[in-house]
Amino acid sequence: MQLIGNWKQALSMTSVQAGGAIAALGVAEQLLPSLQAALPPVAYGVLGLLVMIARVILQPNLMK
Repeated sequence: MQLIGNWKQALSMTSVQAGGAIAALGVAEQLLPSLQAALPPVAYGVLGLLVMIARVILQPNLMK
């Protein structure tokens, strides 16, 4: 396995941040069952699409 050249900037990447948001929502939903009623299942699909879109969008501030 080979890491990308700017792996140290991973937390600045939009796709990593969106993936972290999905993970945080998943954990919060398990800890607070009342969130299951408030958060529709389609929300995870939308957030997943955001991760894919964010992964292919150029982020010039990371190219430095």
